Amino acid sequence: MTSGWLYQQIHDRKPPRRSPRRSSGRGPARSWKFKAWVRTLACAACGSTDDVEAAHTGNDGGMAQKSSDYSCIPLCTDCHTQAPHAHHRNREACEQQIQGRLGLSVGELVKALNAEWKLGKEQVA
Repeated sequence: MTSGWLYQQIHDRKPPRRSPRRSSGRGPARSWKFKAWVRTLACAACGSTDDVEAAHTGNDGGMAQKSSDYSCIPLCTDCHTQAPHAHHRNREACEQQIQGRLGLSVGELVKALNAEWKLGKEQVA
C-alpha cells in the first residue's frame, strides 16, 4: 500500500504530482512541462485517454540514465508497462501497434510531437 493509494481513498482523486527537480545541466535534456503536455494526449498505441504516461523511447541516456524527455511519447499504463505488447515488455510489438494505428514510426512520432510542442510554445509567446 502506498501513500498515493491512501490519498486517493481519502480525497477521491489522485494526489498531485511532485514538483519537478531542477536539472543539473548534465545528461539528457529534461522538461517536466513537455512531459506534462504529453500526458494530456491520447495513447499512441491504443488511443485510450485513461492513465496516459510519458514513455521515454530514445537511447541517448547513456549508462543508467533515461533518455531525453523530448523523446517521450504518450502511452497508457497498459501499453507502457502492463500488457503483453507493452513498450517495456515487447518494444517491437508496441512499435508495430503504433505504426498500424498512426501510420508513423516511433521516431517520426517523436519528431511530430516535438514540432507540435515548439509550435504551441511559439503561439503562446
